[in-house]
Amino acid sequence: MAITTIEQAAAALKFEIAGIVQGVGFRPHVYRLAVRHGLKGFVRNTESGVEIHVEGKPGAPERFFAALMDTLPEHARVYGVEQTVCEPAGFEEFRIVESDSTPGGVPMMLPDLAPCPECLKEMRDPASRRYHYPFTNCTHCGPRYSIIEEMPYARAGTSMKKFRMCPECLREYRDVEDRRFHAQPIGCPSCGPSMKVLFSDGSELGFGHGFDTPAEQVAWVLADGLIVALLGVGGFQLLADASSEAAVRRLRRLKERDAKPFAVMVPDVDAAGKLCRLSEEEKRLLASPAAPIVLAPGRKDVDLAPSVCMFSRFVGVMLPSSPLHALLMDVWRKPLVVTSGNLSGEPLCISVEEGLQKLGHVADVFFVHDRPVVRPVDDSVVRVMDGRAMMVRRARGYAPRPVWRTSAEAPDVLALGSGLKNTVCWLKNGVAVMSQHLGDLDSAASLNAFERTVETLGRTLGAVPQVIAVDAHPDGPSFTLGRRLARAWNVEVVPVQHHQAHVLACAVENETPLPALGAAWDGTGFGTDGTVWGGEFFVMEEEGAPRRVARLRPFLLPGGDEAVREPARCACSLARQMAPWRTDGLEQRLQGGMTMQKREALEAMMARNIQAPATSSMGRLFDAMAFWCGFDGVAGCEGHAAMMLESWAAAVSGEEMPGEPYEWVMHEEGGLLELDWRPMLKAVDDDLLRGVSRGCIARKFHESLVYVAFDVAERFSLDRLVLGGGCFQNAFLLEGLAGMAQSRRCQLSLPQRVPCNDGGISLGQAAAVVRQWKG
Repeated sequence: MAITTIEQAAAALKFEIAGIVQGVGFRPHVYRLAVRHGLKGFVRNTESGVEIHVEGKPGAPERFFAALMDTLPEHARVYGVEQTVCEPAGFEEFRIVESDSTPGGVPMMLPDLAPCPECLKEMRDPASRRYHYPFTNCTHCGPRYSIIEEMPYARAGTSMKKFRMCPECLREYRDVEDRRFHAQPIGCPSCGPSMKVLFSDGSELGFGHGFDTPAEQVAWVLADGLIVALLGVGGFQLLADASSEAAVRRLRRLKERDAKPFAVMVPDVDAAGKLCRLSEEEKRLLASPAAPIVLAPGRKDVDLAPSVCMFSRFVGVMLPSSPLHALLMDVWRKPLVVTSGNLSGEPLCISVEEGLQKLGHVADVFFVHDRPVVRPVDDSVVRVMDGRAMMVRRARGYAPRPVWRTSAEAPDVLALGSGLKNTVCWLKNGVAVMSQHLGDLDSAASLNAFERTVETLGRTLGAVPQVIAVDAHPDGPSFTLGRRLARAWNVEVVPVQHHQAHVLACAVENETPLPALGAAWDGTGFGTDGTVWGGEFFVMEEEGAPRRVARLRPFLLPGGDEAVREPARCACSLARQMAPWRTDGLEQRLQGGMTMQKREALEAMMARNIQAPATSSMGRLFDAMAFWCGFDGVAGCEGHAAMMLESWAAAVSGEEMPGEPYEWVMHEEGGLLELDWRPMLKAVDDDLLRGVSRGCIARKFHESLVYVAFDVAERFSLDRLVLGGGCFQNAFLLEGLAGMAQSRRCQLSLPQRVPCNDGGISLGQAAAVVRQWKG
């Protein structure tokens, strides 16, 4: 770096900026702005963000910085700035210099971003050298998190390091006026990654038959009703014609996915609007750089096979999330099923070899490339409620953006999340960074991916924990790994109760003023009394752990996990506690939905307390209510029965509903406020005998829960309600809660950037440690 005499500069400032400022065109933007202000100096990436040194006439550095904050690149986020007055060093020019790898900060990694309009236009231009090139990107878009091996963010620290730039790409990379100036994943057909199409045995499908591109070949295969495995940005996806019932059913059978709805990709927002009723916020999300799957109310009589959405009233719709998808949709032009490329219970396949080995019996053709995927990153899923985006699954396009900032004096924490919908959260220097969605930890492969993510994300962040937070279930996978890692690092393990973590995650994300009432409603969570919790209320104060103050009246789960899969078992348990009343309607439904022999066996299990744990789970109450309303058989996926109950409730208007919402009774029991569902269930029995429709019963049940939540808040004189747990993925329930919050003058905190399901548990665990940390 050349230096002249110090007299050339009269004022100098250094700015150390923390945030998402790498991989977003931040340094090129700083360069252009500094030159425009007549400043000399440098900008470089650091472990924690970016360092800027500017010198010039008095006042010019300050004006430069003000302009920088007003004109940040679209995807940049600044979380902190340290400004230092320096002695002028007499730089000759302003330059982008090599990254500084000095440890001590919190590296901010950018998520993978969908292709920007400029890159899409270039890719579709026959005169462009990147015409039909499926890896076109620039500083505004393209892969980031899925290719980063180490920070600071530079090509040498990504899986693009194996591709040496050709002279033309190198010219663009070095041209300050080019939008690819310092774009690390830059490439072209001459020097970048390439595609090919393989049969399931690994042999290559050559060109011919009039096909000019691999995308055209793949579209031809899809049109024949076959299944394609596509290696996308973050791993494999399985594709099928969304209008072909035979193709979708075959995909379900081979993937062993019985009932869970599939997502659908369409070319553009207009095409999405033909499948769904879209709000302006939903349209914005679809077209955003994150390009998530958006859950939106489906339209009737659309060109989708019945087996795509199954029982759901929502369509999970998405737009092309990479140039490769865009090229395919340019040819295909109609709805396409796009689902995760993995075996049931396992993480995404991310290499060609792994995909061929594990998905060879599922896919007929493989559409693959040679750019290594560093980590599996699934598609994100969001829904809009009350005008706000709510995360259902946080992954591509969002992870690993920071989700919470607290004091830098807080301990460095590794939070290992839960066994279902797992995420990992590292808290370093007061910045909380959550991993992408990792899925359920119920297989050896998923446990290996879980441990690998803990190690690689921690290494990339340069983080070493002072405390490890785990779910309090002593037999859970996070508890087991936490103890092992704690021995290796010689640190403390802190178990955090599952439902306390749920409400804390929502509270810290929203910076909810305390005190507040936290409602944690889900299916399963290990309680401190050894029972299964899931319908809990907590008083949350400024300090200390959330204090449990109310619960759902407990009932038994005959068969344990079998009761989760078979809602009739939960209904049988609830009916057992209805002995003081005559409940002919409930009994008739049980007789029609269960054999007498099975009923007697379940009654014996509960009477003898054999494999019948007690629970206060709201999720299991939803399952039982779905049975009373007509759900038979075994749940085909998690939340199946509850989603059916929600769809029945949503199909009924308020004018059609006979009578008021069902009433509950609250009374003190064992030092807790107990929410007694028996009077509510007696009213359900009366409605069944009167022939009231299942939609009306489902609606009255949902609306009764809205009243229950706010009645508990009033009971404890709290005007803030914090929601956590998978039950609050129910859009109909949330709409009722949001409406009631206005009439009750209660502040409602909804999970938004962090999932309300178990995907948010890791953040809540980290927050719990911070609240009780003594140093």
